[in-house]
Amino acid sequence: MCTTCQCSVDFQDRSAILEHYQSLFHRTNILRKAKNLPIFEEEDFDGTENDDHDLTQSSQTLSATVESDDEEFDALLLPANRAFFVCDDHVFSIPRNILHVDETDVTNSTFLRPFNCTIILWNGGHFAAAVFENDRTAAQKSFHRYVARAKQGGVQSQHDSGGKGAAKSAGAQLRRYNEQKMKEEIQQMVRDWSQHLQKTPLVFIRCATYHRSVFFEANADLYPRDARIRTIPFETKRPTKDEVEETWRRLQEVRPHGTNSEFRSEMEEIREKRKELARKVAGRKLKDGGLSMICEWSDHDDENKDEQSVKKARKTQQIRVRAMRKASEDVVQQSIQWPGLDDEWRQKTYNLIRRDDATSLREHVESLNEDVKNEAIDYLRNAKIPPNRSHFLHVSAANSAKNCLKYLLDDVQCDSGAKDGAGLPPYSSSANAEIKSIFVDYRSKNDPSGPNWGRTHIPEPKKRVELTEEQEKEKAEKQREKKQRQKARERTKKEEQKQMELENAECQKYREMSERERRAQAVERRLAGLPPIMRCHQCGRQLPPTPFQYSHFNFCTTDCVAGHRKANP
Repeated sequence: MCTTCQCSVDFQDRSAILEHYQSLFHRTNILRKAKNLPIFEEEDFDGTENDDHDLTQSSQTLSATVESDDEEFDALLLPANRAFFVCDDHVFSIPRNILHVDETDVTNSTFLRPFNCTIILWNGGHFAAAVFENDRTAAQKSFHRYVARAKQGGVQSQHDSGGKGAAKSAGAQLRRYNEQKMKEEIQQMVRDWSQHLQKTPLVFIRCATYHRSVFFEANADLYPRDARIRTIPFETKRPTKDEVEETWRRLQEVRPHGTNSEFRSEMEEIREKRKELARKVAGRKLKDGGLSMICEWSDHDDENKDEQSVKKARKTQQIRVRAMRKASEDVVQQSIQWPGLDDEWRQKTYNLIRRDDATSLREHVESLNEDVKNEAIDYLRNAKIPPNRSHFLHVSAANSAKNCLKYLLDDVQCDSGAKDGAGLPPYSSSANAEIKSIFVDYRSKNDPSGPNWGRTHIPEPKKRVELTEEQEKEKAEKQREKKQRQKARERTKKEEQKQMELENAECQKYREMSERERRAQAVERRLAGLPPIMRCHQCGRQLPPTPFQYSHFNFCTTDCVAGHRKANP
């Protein structure tokens, strides 16, 4: 059966295989499947070769396109793996495969929701995976096993299936065992994460093709045709915990492409190059099934399209660049709600909060008249900043503006439970633990047992445990013992340091002695009844039980032997 056309093919007959895969029916279904369109049945496709579904293209058609319809020949300008959008007259793009199954274009909700997904990296014997929920790591696992042949690449199973037969060495057996154990560990991990995998909207897998079946055989609601499974559109390094987090971050990156006019001019240059190339090949015979991808720039509704443009859209794979919904309605509403505050004052307020300049922000508000000052306080409390409809508390929390955050909470008394466009309070936008601690302190100072703290997501402050008198004594005793151990370690360290200094001084003194003085010192110790101290003739340190010798000299290491021979050739 052909998995694309879902029809039977006689794979024993080579001519039948070639006839099917070279047919217009098969090529049309391949293109429709790439565009997520339903495929044709054989009965439905009969007689459609000459209507709108015909994707063939002759040299005459291509030549006419080049000469007469330049706008249509913006073909193959935008990479199909990225989704483009326009915001504030600037063009941006994101990886297309981070869009959910039910999404076809970039919308505001794409950026308002947390980037929940599962990322799996597997290369040879290195494996790392993580589940991200609410922009946090909900589960993580990484490990390594010896499965690849050193300096030859490829796991042992691939080498065994290469036609030369299975290797019988001890290393090969160890690699086979580790590869099997690795697959079992991965399948066990997938089963343990089944609850996370059921909820995750996207699953990114980077591994060898022959390894993908390991995930589908784990009985964890992952299937080969699962629409949530995506590839990673860039190169990744060795699978580690840090590389998984870096991949998660890179998948969310928004790539800027300049202003709308700059991007259009760049597309125009590419279009001219493509036109020149098309003129060179216009006289050549083109194979059936050529695909022309049209980049349509449209800021208008689909209702304004005539029948001809709709007909062309059916014949080509479209990549649309849609403009994001502008926040002009919010701006107009805010100017009506606070008429005493001009645009310059509001912009300066936003910049001061982003820079965390609380002193200037306070002076900026205090410099207004009393009537306008009350209006400014209300503006700081209730203003919604586009495009995410965030409050100033969200802005200060997300930008680590701790001074402005304290000013907005304590002095302005902003609502710590105000929600942004995604329905999240300011605490959920906190950039780090320090910002979160400010919210927790704010709750502890303002009736921490109040009934409305749940909507703020601010956790309850840790309660101070009251110790009994016996527990206090036990704690003090442990502290005293800890200090005594610390002092004993410091005394031991000082004694060792002093002993080392004395030993270094003796070594230096011994090195400066002549051979006659060294023999005299040994005689003095023998007459005094003291044991002899055998030292290295090169560095002066005490000799080990079995020293290195040559001639009548003794040394502690081979380096000292070499140094002495070099100094006394």
